[in-house]
Parts: sequence; structure tokens; C-alpha cells
Amino acid sequence: MPLDPQRFIEIFRIAALQAGSVASRLQGEVRTQRKTNETSPESQALTAVDLATQDVVLHLLHALLPKETDTPIALDAEEETDTVALFAPEAPGRDLIVLDPVDGTLSYTRGSRDYAVMGALLQDGRYAASLIHFPAHRVTAWAIRGSGCFRELEGRKPARILRPRAPSRILVTPRTDRKSRDRLAPLASEIETSRCSAVDASAPALGRARAALSPKRSDRRRAIGYLLTLEAGGHVQMGDHDWRGEDPDALGEDAAPSIVASSRTLARRVSKAYRG
Repeated sequence: MPLDPQRFIEIFRIAALQAGSVASRLQGEVRTQRKTNETSPESQALTAVDLATQDVVLHLLHALLPKETDTPIALDAEEETDTVALFAPEAPGRDLIVLDPVDGTLSYTRGSRDYAVMGALLQDGRYAASLIHFPAHRVTAWAIRGSGCFRELEGRKPARILRPRAPSRILVTPRTDRKSRDRLAPLASEIETSRCSAVDASAPALGRARAALSPKRSDRRRAIGYLLTLEAGGHVQMGDHDWRGEDPDALGEDAAPSIVASSRTLARRVSKAYRG
């Protein structure tokens, strides 16, 4: 049998909380390294915390995930650590876990509270479940396809999220140029830069903003937050394509820009403004 998405959330939540505790305790005490083959400051940033938290997550997942699934569980991890070898390589028919142990590393090294541990389960090429834990905000949110989006504040019971109110703000990534920002300005009270994909991809679901835009085609890690937005009643658009949980790697290069919004109408307006 395939892995139960609810069981994945239960296990990954434990792993994310432990990894988040490590990241929170060590913030400000580690040096930034640099990844090779990356182009932007955000994607180049790497710390020992990224590596340590990934090991924490993968050891726990390997120990706690059920072993009775029909096929081995595959892994797409952000960092290259020895623990990656505990999982199978990607192959057709295998459940796939996508992991980013510290999303927003550059923000993390600068002392920002906007960083996250996040992961997702893909089955048959679609997102079945995803979870994001924000250690500094003490918030954990998750979604299961077709079952809704939930948020847990530390010390409180989880609550379902459905069409939350958000400020009239649009988040954009650092790669969004000035002309594009100016065209978006009439649609919002504020245009704000986000350096953490967990923040902007889930912004409509968690009430950070009514919309967010990334000029480039989304990768698997950014799409972790998209499932939260979708299951909270929002809309996700990649180019002219309405996203319904597909693996972004299976979409064409024209699946850009990537937009999340509180409604399909707003997503269309953001897309039109961005394209001029």
C-alpha cells in the first residue's frame, strides 16, 4: 500500500519540530557557507544548520515511516548529506518525499524570523500532503489534498483554515524587477520582498498577504506551500496553468510566473499586471 498522507503528516510534524528546535537554538551562531552551481544569494546560502537539521529529519523519517509500503519511499532533499542514502532514488510508482530542512537560509543567517522547515509527500506525480514549520513564529501548518489546511500554534489545538483574511499586500521575490513592482503597486497597499518561499507560497493561507509572485517557474520546494494555499481556498497559477497539485518538474518552462492568491480573480489580475 502507498504511504497514508495523514500518517506522513503525523511523522513529519515530529521531525520538523525537532529540527526547528535545533535551528532556533543555533541561529546567530553559525557561519554562512556557499553552494556551488547556484546563481542567487538566496539559493547560494548554506549553513551547518541546514545539514544538521536535514540529518535530524531524515533519521526520524527513516525510523518512523512504515516499512510495509509496496515500494521503497524515494527522496528529493535540498542538501547533500549521507542520510539521503537511507531512502530510495526517484522512480515511477514510488512515493516521493520533498524536503527543505531550512527554507530561507539567507534570512536565517541575517537574524530574520522568516525561515522554515518544510516537506511534502508526492504520490503519482501530485502533492498529497505538505507541512511547513516556522520555528521562530511557533507555528506549524499542513495540508492534505482534498482534506483541507490546518494551523497549529504552539500550545493550542490545530484549527482548520478556510479563506482567512489577509492584508492588502503582495509579496514578491528578490528577482522581481522594479518595473514589475510598479505595475503591481495599484493592486495592493504594499509590495514587500520575501526571501523565504515558505512564507510567500503559503501567504494567502496563513494571512501574510493576499497574493505573492515569483517571476520564475516554481520548483518542488516552493510548491510545498502551494498545497496549503490551495486547500485553504486560495488559488495557484503557473503561467496560464491553474495548478492542481502537479509536480512542477513535469510542467513546461512556460509555467511562469508563479502566483498564489486568495482568489482566482486576484491571481488573474496579478498575472495581467505583471505582464504589462
